[in-house]
Amino acid sequence: MPLIEKIVNPLSTFHHKRIFMHLRDLDIDKIIDVGAHKGEFLENMLKIQKVNSFYAFEPQKNIFKELSKKFARNKKVKLFNCAIDKEISSKKLKINKISMKSSLAEVNENSLYLKFINFLAQSKSNFEGEYEVQTNTVDKIFEGINLQKSLLKIDVEGFEINVIKGSQMKLEEISFILLENQFGNHFKDNNFKDIIKLLSEQNFRICKKFIFPTLHYQDILFRKI
Repeated sequence: MPLIEKIVNPLSTFHHKRIFMHLRDLDIDKIIDVGAHKGEFLENMLKIQKVNSFYAFEPQKNIFKELSKKFARNKKVKLFNCAIDKEISSKKLKINKISMKSSLAEVNENSLYLKFINFLAQSKSNFEGEYEVQTNTVDKIFEGINLQKSLLKIDVEGFEINVIKGSQMKLEEISFILLENQFGNHFKDNNFKDIIKLLSEQNFRICKKFIFPTLHYQDILFRKI
């Protein structure tokens, strides 16, 4: 495990606990975790007793193995080793030495933040490899499944708007969306204002913000009105 992950993980635990304290009081019974990574968010949300279904998506092969070991026996959790996108296809997943930073998005090579991350990871480039992964959409996977009283959590390193575009039909049912918003221009063609506009058209409004302790990103909770 890279040093930066050892530093960030305790802060991440604190951050997710804050989110849990807020979500536990909401009227939700399903959680869709897009970009589940090693289950950091998921294991906290499993403490919400009234949530009876969890759907976790993670495209990284090695990370998915860890996710499976941790949650495969939990009957509430359904695991998917694929990426969520605006279309059904296959795409190149770029793998970062810091696994939580792997992405389908095109990075901004001039990003000072990403250069700093590379320094901490002792890496000369943003990614150390890539491979093909299958992509699917929320609309297709949950076709025929009622997503009322559900929360859609998206943490996909600059690929958020693609996930939302592939969820247009199901956004009519989904009650809450939790999105990661990184401060800074780290990815190409990634403007959070475009996401807010798209969700606004689906009658979602910001109701809560959770700023990460290191102040480099925030999770934003949207509510259907």
